[in-house]
Amino acid sequence: MQRKITLAVVIMGFSGFIAEIVLLRELLVAFHGNELSIGVILANWLLLESAGAHFLGRRISRAKRKLGWFILVTVLFTISFLAAIYATRTFREFLPLMPGEGVGILTMFAVSFVTLLPVSLLHGALFTSGCQLHFQYAGPGAEDLGVFSIARVYVYETLGTIAGGLILTFVFIPLLHAIHIALAVALLNFLICLFLLQPLRKGIGKPARLVSFLALLFLLSGTSYLVASSGSERLHITSLERQWKHHHLVHHEQSQYGNITVTERGGEYTFYADGTPILSSPNPDLVFIEEFVHFPMLFHPDPKNVAVLSGGAGGVINEILKHDVERVDYAEVDPLLPEVIRKFPTLLTESELNDPRVHVTDADSRFFLIRTPHRYDVILSGFSDPSTLQTNRFFTREFFSLARDRLSSQGILMFGLPGSLTYLGRELTDLNAIVLNTLESVFPHVMVIPGEDQNFYLASSSPAMKEPGVEELAEAIRARELELMLMGPGYISYKLDPRWSDFFYSQMEEGSDAINEDFKPLGVFYSLVFWNEQFSPGFNDIFRHSKAVSLPLLGGILLVVFLLLFLFTSRHREPMKPALAMAIFSTGFAGMLFDLILIFAFQVLYGYIFYWLGLLVTAFMAGVMAGGLWMSSHLKKVSSALPAIIRLEVLVILFALLLPPVFLRAGDLLVYDWFDILLKSIFLLLSFVSGILVGSAFPLANREFLRTSRSLSGTAGFLYSADLMGGWLGGIIGGVVLLPVMGLTNTSLAIVIFKILSLALLLAALRRSRARK
Repeated sequence: MQRKITLAVVIMGFSGFIAEIVLLRELLVAFHGNELSIGVILANWLLLESAGAHFLGRRISRAKRKLGWFILVTVLFTISFLAAIYATRTFREFLPLMPGEGVGILTMFAVSFVTLLPVSLLHGALFTSGCQLHFQYAGPGAEDLGVFSIARVYVYETLGTIAGGLILTFVFIPLLHAIHIALAVALLNFLICLFLLQPLRKGIGKPARLVSFLALLFLLSGTSYLVASSGSERLHITSLERQWKHHHLVHHEQSQYGNITVTERGGEYTFYADGTPILSSPNPDLVFIEEFVHFPMLFHPDPKNVAVLSGGAGGVINEILKHDVERVDYAEVDPLLPEVIRKFPTLLTESELNDPRVHVTDADSRFFLIRTPHRYDVILSGFSDPSTLQTNRFFTREFFSLARDRLSSQGILMFGLPGSLTYLGRELTDLNAIVLNTLESVFPHVMVIPGEDQNFYLASSSPAMKEPGVEELAEAIRARELELMLMGPGYISYKLDPRWSDFFYSQMEEGSDAINEDFKPLGVFYSLVFWNEQFSPGFNDIFRHSKAVSLPLLGGILLVVFLLLFLFTSRHREPMKPALAMAIFSTGFAGMLFDLILIFAFQVLYGYIFYWLGLLVTAFMAGVMAGGLWMSSHLKKVSSALPAIIRLEVLVILFALLLPPVFLRAGDLLVYDWFDILLKSIFLLLSFVSGILVGSAFPLANREFLRTSRSLSGTAGFLYSADLMGGWLGGIIGGVVLLPVMGLTNTSLAIVIFKILSLALLLAALRRSRARK
């Protein structure tokens, strides 16, 4: 029977990991690809798992029919996973939100919490219940296995998560949509429940056992029918149609970079990336497009080579081709988008993409700019604001330096940000100011053309960009024989009126003086503040003040917490207990931040964390299993785990110090193919090592804790909850505040400070314990 329980625990880990990643991907799309929501989502998952393990799991462990409850909770978890996918796609029906409308941080937290509530709660309960069952069915010598049962279940569950990560990444995601994946998991879970049901004949009467058997058989048959028939596809389409209510959905596809959706209305196609509209065809916004294209093209004396980074099809390229250009290189943030555009052709997009001067690349826009051998007279960056890490990569000092190096001697970079000609507000002022500061730190000549909806930024290394006036631009239009709908002399004169730029620069004097960088993405933070003001104004006052967070402030807070805990442990009857709990809590905190730092760094450097998310977490969980196995074996050879715990705390500190230097200069070397392969290997290796550090802590602390605890399930639930609660705190403040405001380096140093204080508390508790003996 123990082998069956072991298999059930492995499948529990397999199912839980797949549910976590699939729901994370679905919520990420629902939140417009905002990677900072990853921390919020993972934090809520951990919080609810913690509650499930500590409260619901402990109740199940005390029940008489433990195996029956384990089966019931497995069934409920499986059903709730499928329901959560549907809820993620349809939650906008119950909120005043339209498709394409953004959501604030508070809404992200609430939606992800409610959606994940049943799934995470039930899965957390399965862990504690699995620990008790594994101990119960251990057989002869069980009294010697009590100390190791929790550690072994931890390892078995992690083995399942590794298998789940690999199968999800390389099989399920490329071949199946989310509903299909949930049904595949359901088949596996219902089968293992039937497998476990056999021993219940000894503990449950025949009618109850027969009802349980028939119920499972019904669920298995119904799931098999949905998979074999078109039922799963109908469920998938129905949920998407409800997600895109009031829109005619014609295409929905996942790619390495995110989600692409196409809607159609009266022959007008709108293309969305992660729920955000990217372009429309055949009737684009001509006001925006003419300004965006022709201002930089006219300021340049003779533009021949042009690069378009995002938003090129659907009007922009058409306007560029009105000039006597020789080459137009077009790259999207998602290389799949041009392919999808070709599936829904219009006369406009066909004429653009089939022109022999236009070269469409299949690389991410920034990666394309790193690798291209060409120099450009004009680079048009079509990203509208740095609201995600993926788009923030096009508003940083590193990107502006890269663009400067790819421009010709009189080349011009052009991009836009949200703006207003009447009132910018504090949020919009800070957002524009930080990008302006960053641009001026790279380019000696910067020009801003304020607008009612968009402020256009032009930057060049040549002073010639600012020389043409209204008459010179009007003459260039005539000389190039441009047929424009809007941009005549009168309109140009209005747009370049000094009063607009005077107003803009007067507002910038009140804005932030910070610089936006790849690994300190303040642009994402200020963009979130701006959008929170639109969608969560009540919460925004609190969120806005988080920009004051700094390493000295955080260090001071942690020091106060340490002193309070020191006083508490000094009066505690068993001082090692709270010290061990803090060690596990701080390791959970560090582990979550290690995860987020690696996710954050990968997205900054590559832009497709949507695909690599499963791989990075799988590598982390492989490390957790390796660490758990290593320490479980080590515990059999030693009488005390405390020396190993202390060494582990030191290793976590050293690892946190190692992370920043690995990535800070990595972007400069991505031009080499060999370094691209090496860097991805380093990401996986670092994820694995961080997993070893986290996975080793749990069995060690468990061994010491069980010395003074009489309850196996109580120890499992308490330490597991401490681990998960530390991860929750790391996800909430790490993903939303620490990484965007303090940056990668200072966030790593915050981990160092926390672990040093945790180690000091542990050593002080050890000294007091020995003194009392």
